[in-house]
Amino acid sequence: MFANKKIVAWLCKLSIFLLMFTFVTTDIKAKENNMSTKKNQNTQEINIDVENKYQEIDGFGASGAWSIDKIGSEWSEEKKKKVADLLFSKEKGIGLSMWRFNIGAGSEETDKEIIIDPWRRTESFKSGEKNPYDWTNQAGQQWFLKAAKERGVDEFIAFVNSPPVWMTKNGHAQPDPSVGSTNLKEDSIDDFAVFLADVLEHFEQEKLPFQYISPINEPTWSWDYAGQEGNRYNIEDIKKVILALHKEIEKRGLDTEIDAAEAVEYTSLLDDEMYAKFTGGSNVYNSGNANGSYPGKYREYIKELLGDSVINEIIGNKISAHAYWSDHFSGANRLVTLRKYVRENLNQYGQDVKLWMSEYCILGSNGPGRDLTMKTALDVARLIHFDMVETQASAWQWWLALSRYDYKDGLIYTDYSNPGDEETIIESKLLWTLGNYSRFVRPGAYRVDLQGANDQEELMGSAYYHEEDDQLSVVFVNYSNEEKSVKVNVDNLPGKKQAIQFKPYITSEHADLEEKNLIPAKKAVKIPPRSVVTLVAQ
Repeated sequence: MFANKKIVAWLCKLSIFLLMFTFVTTDIKAKENNMSTKKNQNTQEINIDVENKYQEIDGFGASGAWSIDKIGSEWSEEKKKKVADLLFSKEKGIGLSMWRFNIGAGSEETDKEIIIDPWRRTESFKSGEKNPYDWTNQAGQQWFLKAAKERGVDEFIAFVNSPPVWMTKNGHAQPDPSVGSTNLKEDSIDDFAVFLADVLEHFEQEKLPFQYISPINEPTWSWDYAGQEGNRYNIEDIKKVILALHKEIEKRGLDTEIDAAEAVEYTSLLDDEMYAKFTGGSNVYNSGNANGSYPGKYREYIKELLGDSVINEIIGNKISAHAYWSDHFSGANRLVTLRKYVRENLNQYGQDVKLWMSEYCILGSNGPGRDLTMKTALDVARLIHFDMVETQASAWQWWLALSRYDYKDGLIYTDYSNPGDEETIIESKLLWTLGNYSRFVRPGAYRVDLQGANDQEELMGSAYYHEEDDQLSVVFVNYSNEEKSVKVNVDNLPGKKQAIQFKPYITSEHADLEEKNLIPAKKAVKIPPRSVVTLVAQ
């Protein structure tokens, strides 16, 4: 009898515990599922004016260098297709609209003692001046290029880290101190242009045309003895390459725009006067390794490229740069203030100047250590928000689509190293957070005015309208630990239309771009803590 009483008491305690646990977990889920609420005094008024347009969106993308080559050439069809779906499908994944294809320099043959990691070496389509092209090389990257096209990607960028090794002064895919301002031979500039045009022409014939070609990548760094392919170029070196490549593209009638200069960071873009204004000092930008160490100039890319009328026309009144070290890791003022200075500087050369953020991942002391959680996802989502709103980027592109490293450089991760290993696919919250932009903010949309949410520690919001698709997408980033309530007011939709209801898509610790129930536009919407939510107007 005594034992039975103890059992009954224990069962009662267990029941109470299970009831409390169910209540707590249900309450957490309810905060995400139950997204609509009556308007109250804590609701933020969000006002969107569709007629007030800013930049046109070219797309959101990522890079296939270098690890995707191993995946595409060594993995099973089933697993490759799963990766492709996650990256490119608008139904099963994040619907990237741009894809970056690396044209290798041939370090796989020449640089095994310099680039120790085989996952960072690349083949070349042409291994010597007198050798024929081998279009079976870079098979893995080619597989993903086709997979992207099959899943609806239309914008492809071919980018180059180093000229082919047989065109370099030292015969390697990275410079050393002896080569001077650049590793590209002076008498190989035209050959380099021919090589790139040959690649463009080949893929056009394969019905996989590149809309953009980026012949130079991060020209400011010295790249001496680098553990990856790379090359420095001073301003004059850059212009020689651009002019030669443009001439060859024009001669062949290729419909490909040159993208330049993939500057290593935003500060290297700035005019000296603007840089001094930003830093509060008088020194010109000198943090790039090559600037001051090698002959020529390695800075002021806005002035030197967009301020040169000939070069400006060739590159389409657009400049590309990487956003490394442009966030709170270097001080909170860089996240917003630096972007304001970049846009102000760009506007000095015309109100319609475009900027592409063409590469980013988390570097420095915060780079090591994979983080699959919302912490890194929200840090990046916040950076995307201010790139779209303050820098007014027309395109935003992540670095590695897939990484095998213990580093914050991938959207998808794998622990696979060699054939025979398990083909693991590890999704990050960052993947799905990027999808809150890439799946719904499509090429041809315009960012439109949104007022009421632009706090880097709390709630941030941006809005995009695609006239052809008649779609309004609103992306909210809730960086805070508190739920936010918003009432979205939309004015000036074409044809005097009104937003009747919103379809939410949420990424959080509990959801991966999860579709929720429709919410009437007249009701306030709950944005869960530490989440990214896209509202699509119906």
